[in-house]
Amino acid sequence: MAASHLAARLLDVIEGDILPLTERGVAAGNKVFGAALLSKTDLSVVIAGTNDETANPLWHGEVHLLKRYHERPEM
Repeated sequence: MAASHLAARLLDVIEGDILPLTERGVAAGNKVFGAALLSKTDLSVVIAGTNDETANPLWHGEVHLLKRYHERPEM
């Protein structure tokens, strides 16, 4: 995979998946941190998330994302 394709995909995910969640999170009183987990095979978004410190001060964007990922029902 070309580096330019990967960079473009990462920017698309930030803009289309992470930022909308983060905007809502900031409006709810959280800080500006978000994350996304992408499929290695096709770079599709597996799960995206944002900071949820208002619920728990440990739920920084990437930590909360991993928590939510592991709470998903088995596929």
